[in-house]
Amino acid sequence: MIRALVVGTVVIALYFFFYLIAVARTKNKRKMDERVRLFFDLGSEGNTSRRANKERNKKNPLRLDQIADELYVAGIALRAEEFITLWIMTGGVIPAIALFLGAPLTVCIALIIVGAALPIVLVAIKRNKRLALLGTQLSDAFSIICNALRVGQSFQSAMKNVADEMEEPISREFMRVYRETQYGMPLETSLGRLVSRTKNSDLELMCSAVIIQRQIGGNLAIILQNISDTINQRIRLRGEIRTMTSAGRMSGYIIGALPVFIILLLMFINPGYINMFFITSTGRIMLLVSVVLETIGFLIVRKIVNIKM
Repeated sequence: MIRALVVGTVVIALYFFFYLIAVARTKNKRKMDERVRLFFDLGSEGNTSRRANKERNKKNPLRLDQIADELYVAGIALRAEEFITLWIMTGGVIPAIALFLGAPLTVCIALIIVGAALPIVLVAIKRNKRLALLGTQLSDAFSIICNALRVGQSFQSAMKNVADEMEEPISREFMRVYRETQYGMPLETSLGRLVSRTKNSDLELMCSAVIIQRQIGGNLAIILQNISDTINQRIRLRGEIRTMTSAGRMSGYIIGALPVFIILLLMFINPGYINMFFITSTGRIMLLVSVVLETIGFLIVRKIVNIKM
């Protein structure tokens, strides 16, 4: 009975911890969404509607549509409900089954930690990888759009050319915008959703230029060509910064992940050696202090090497 209570308490604590992490990760996304709505909405919603949406976002920061967008950008073919079910299975059901079958308490706690963190980490890694690839594809996409505009095609047709000629992930994103506009969604709304999903400042610059050009006119091909030159310089500068900070970033990640990896490994191969951290008050205090210091160190290293442009 005591073991079940301990495992249940750890499950609840870990899910609450990862929920707070997910809320913190979506803070920038909510700021981007607010900025996108203010610019791309173009008065299509009233002040009352905007205020209601803002209050709803504060009360429910992790809606299913946000989880669905994260999965879509990561290229994972799962619905939000299916991902949540899988997350609960890996982080709660499997450790409970192991506890029921007589597995040691330390092994069950290790299964909870791995099961609760692994789906989120995999989605975040895949999403960041695809977004980084999308950033490198923007220059070629702008060239295709500019060439299409110069021969008299519309902007929507130019985006269709990008979707047909380029590879994922940018082809998928531009094809979604093209289909949404074909189904009747305003271009401003579709571009706002695109920027909100990708959170790419270069893509936001392009979308802003398109919206402004639709309002006041001008040569969109020349505007996008100038933006493309600026983006190429930013990509080159960003690459140089990543090269200069790669050693420190990798060292910080390795040093931060090594204690976690070692303690999880020992929890599986030698549970008795780690039991003292869970069954004694001194061990629990040491474990809590270690977690706090690890988190602080990881955030400091990430803050140092994450140079905003």
